[in-house]
Amino acid sequence: MSTANLSSLSILTNIITAPLQAFAALKERPTSWLPLLILIVSYSAVTGAYITSVDLPWMLDQALQQAQGIPQAQREQALQAALKISPSVYAAIYIVAFAILIPVVFAVTALYSSAVSFATGDGVKFKQWFALAPWCAIPIVFGIVAALVHVLGGDVRFTRQEELNPFSFGNLLGVDMVNVTRLQRVLLSLDPTVVWWLVLSIVGYQTFTKRSLAFSAAVVLGPIAVIIAIGTLLALR
Repeated sequence: MSTANLSSLSILTNIITAPLQAFAALKERPTSWLPLLILIVSYSAVTGAYITSVDLPWMLDQALQQAQGIPQAQREQALQAALKISPSVYAAIYIVAFAILIPVVFAVTALYSSAVSFATGDGVKFKQWFALAPWCAIPIVFGIVAALVHVLGGDVRFTRQEELNPFSFGNLLGVDMVNVTRLQRVLLSLDPTVVWWLVLSIVGYQTFTKRSLAFSAAVVLGPIAVIIAIGTLLALR
């Protein structure tokens, strides 16, 4: 069977078991609705479950403590104002945000890849890159599901959101997340499925463009390295 005839469900299976076949199918017939739906629903589910389970005053106080330069009196006023909003409203806000931000993030990624394609003349179009990006991110759903199981089956009233995933690097390494920088908190909240995501992105880029593995890795990892470098510099200020 031609890879062009693969359904979205077949691509979903192949992205895990036979990624090269999935990439070939996506290049011939780009489609992105299923991975976007899976990512939006999974993120919304774990966030909604967390918001309705966590001790809301504690969570909001933790968030306000991260904001530097706010006097204690103003922080208490902001906390009291925030507590007037019900958890269900916060959950709805997060769900809407995910529905908007997730496609936007992948669109920006596709624009970057399209710009590189234009510069190198490899002929890959925006629609193809936009299809590839969310499919490569599918492995992170395993970590999201693990976090959801933790929320539904445990006591997360006083658990930070970045600590929900039992397989995050922070939890696996036993790192105390209290005295870490924002950049460190973000990095430690990631899990091994992110490495899987990056590997798929590199191989997918190589499959689409027929470029070398080194070039593909540089294109995929370059922006991430820049973001980490900027975050490190800001943390040292």
